[in-house]
Amino acid sequence: MNHFECVTPIKNKWYWYLLVLFLCFIISNTIGAIPLVLVLVVTAINNGAGSAEMMALSKIDFSTAGVDLNLLLVVLLSAFAVMLIAAIFIIKFIHARTWTQVINGTNRVRWSRFFFGMLIWGIISLIFLAISFFTEPENISFQFQPVKFFILLVIALIFIPLQTSCEEFLFRGYLAQGVATWTKSRWWALIIPSVLFGLLHSANPEIKEYGFGVMMFQYIFLGLLFGLMTVMDDGIELAMGVHAINNLFGAVFVNYKGSALQTYALFEVSEMNPADDIIPLILSGIVVLAILARKYKWNFKIFNQKVAYPGNVF
Repeated sequence: MNHFECVTPIKNKWYWYLLVLFLCFIISNTIGAIPLVLVLVVTAINNGAGSAEMMALSKIDFSTAGVDLNLLLVVLLSAFAVMLIAAIFIIKFIHARTWTQVINGTNRVRWSRFFFGMLIWGIISLIFLAISFFTEPENISFQFQPVKFFILLVIALIFIPLQTSCEEFLFRGYLAQGVATWTKSRWWALIIPSVLFGLLHSANPEIKEYGFGVMMFQYIFLGLLFGLMTVMDDGIELAMGVHAINNLFGAVFVNYKGSALQTYALFEVSEMNPADDIIPLILSGIVVLAILARKYKWNFKIFNQKVAYPGNVF
């Protein structure tokens, strides 16, 4: 095992991790937010924004503020690219840990796992989309806008994997490594980052639109799913791939009211009920874990093995 065991005692106490995450957040919300602020200011000036438009901007209601959705997607996701770059350099500076060590504890990235995770979750998502289309055709409308869609496709393929990789890098990679060494438990390395991952999405518009409970269940469930992949596969490549295609699918294929990423997707769901997605989500998770476990010959007894860590965690 490499992913958790590669961590050395170099500045590995909890407050160093808190400092790193805080610095990444600050950099993302200052330097990373500059493009978004510029777009909003220019849009407001060009449109001669009145009280209604300014109110929409203040509530981050971009759909009524006159901001092009493709441009908006770029500036929103660029903050995650900035955060990822900042995290790589800060972790290297403070912990002397390379970005590949955060990913899997070694000096190379297993890209085949990343793309296999994308493939499997993508196929599962397409199957459930097809089922929804044939069972509720009146609830899904086709809205293909060629130019805007192909621009969206390019933007999404570049920026969404950066966004999702940033989240996986910090939660299932960096934070999980810290929790594993403090507790010497793979269970806690699964649970704590997953819960924090879910809570981080509390500000998403889906929470206000559809309710805290149902949406938080989905966020935490996905966090646990990604965490299981990470612990069992000794690295975050599978989680990175599945997370990337999950968000790509939502941005490129199916969009809905209240989504955190409003895009020119191929389809739009007119009435969304996240409670109806819980069972398909759980089934999808079980199927993907079964496929991955068989392919990579996972041994779930690994959860009962303590994380070997020579340093003092207090």
